Parts: sequence; C-alpha cells; structure tokens
Amino acid sequence: MDQDTEHRWCKYCMAKTKQILVFLPEMATYKRRRQYQCTICGKKSWLQGRRPSAESVY
Repeated sequence: MDQDTEHRWCKYCMAKTKQILVFLPEMATYKRRRQYQCTICGKKSWLQGRRPSAESVY
C-alpha cells in the first residue's frame, strides 16, 4: 500500500519535514483536519488541508 506523504511544517522539529497522511476524513474538504505523522520525530498532529486552488503557492 502506497502511503501519501507531504512536506508540512512540524511543530516539534521546527522545520518543514516529510509527513505521512495517517487519517483522511471521508469527505475531504480543505477545512476538515487531517492527521499527519512526522517521519523524523514520529509525532502526530492534526493539520488543516491545503486549498486545492493554491497548491502551486506552497
């Protein structure tokens, strides 16, 4: 099974790290929170999804 990963800001590492998407809501809108796990420190955090129209900005 292929895991979805994104480069997101980790509050614990204080850096932009590669994070694994752990939980995705059934109806995924950008306002609903997703659970990510940092690949470096292993901490899990709930972050808001990125806006699909502004993906190129990040």
